[in-house]
Amino acid sequence: MTVLRKACRNCTFSKRKCVVQLPRCARCAQKGLDCTYDLEPLSVPTAQPESLPKLSFNPSSCDTPGYCVMKTFQSRASTGIEPEYCRPGHLDALEIVRMSYQRLPDLIRVGKPAFFIHPKLQLRSNRNHLAIFERSGKSGVNYENFQRLIQLDIKTAPVEEALPALQALLIYLASYFFPPGQLGEDTVEQFLNILSEWTQTLLASAQTGMPRGPSAWQEWLFGESIRRTIVMSYALVMAVSSFNYGYCSHWLFIESLPFDKRPGLWMAESPQAWIAAARARTGEEVGEQLNSFHEFAISCDGSDLSFCGDEFLALLAFAHNGKSDTAQSWCELDRIGV
Repeated sequence: MTVLRKACRNCTFSKRKCVVQLPRCARCAQKGLDCTYDLEPLSVPTAQPESLPKLSFNPSSCDTPGYCVMKTFQSRASTGIEPEYCRPGHLDALEIVRMSYQRLPDLIRVGKPAFFIHPKLQLRSNRNHLAIFERSGKSGVNYENFQRLIQLDIKTAPVEEALPALQALLIYLASYFFPPGQLGEDTVEQFLNILSEWTQTLLASAQTGMPRGPSAWQEWLFGESIRRTIVMSYALVMAVSSFNYGYCSHWLFIESLPFDKRPGLWMAESPQAWIAAARARTGEEVGEQLNSFHEFAISCDGSDLSFCGDEFLALLAFAHNGKSDTAQSWCELDRIGV
């Protein structure tokens, strides 16, 4: 069984407990140290300090061919095929994309908290790359707007512009990748390379430090938006990989990605509702309680599916575990959604 490295490089070398969070773990934040997560198996040598996790779509770079994190294959129980293996062309990948990324433009248009985009997040940036969806919803998803977006030099963009830019990129790419077959293989790889570069840039910006918000709520919203966006960026690559090739690349890394799993916090549309959802007295008391995707998924044993309307949590639980009760909860969310 593969054992995940659940500590940053500093804590690993010092043999200290690491409380995983972004941009720095609790110990590194306290000591003012640079914090780097390798997020590799313990049997793999530690990477060079300057290296970043890769998101290449090269099939030869997959961690374990045939293994798929998104185990939503209930219909195969009678076939004797292990649920960890994806059959190329399976419709589950299309369903996950439809129920998450492709619904985002209309959720943005009506101003509701979406999977990884929150309407109340205040960004100090002159360029809002999501504004087209606020005005036009799904009709804003067109190739002209996409070409305008990818002219952005992501490496020079401030983190508060890079975040909505990557979020907009995910909306466009999900629409172009699915239904499959409308783009040539070279074009798909080209677009995924752009996604790789943008995701790694945002991840690096989050690791080196995020700007302080005007309130504890805004700081939490910004941090959680980055965490969720990175998770969903890898999830889109995995959906494409599983549909085309029958395996999910980079499954080990995505299972290590952290986010705040407390239900209700993301769906809050005011600081008062956010504090109440956390059962705290002040915003400073809410803080961050981060869990990896793996830890979150294995905790969803079906006994508590109170996601409080948070479709991101429902999607991850459904996609990872594929349990019928989780799927039922997810379908209920779909019926009441946009």
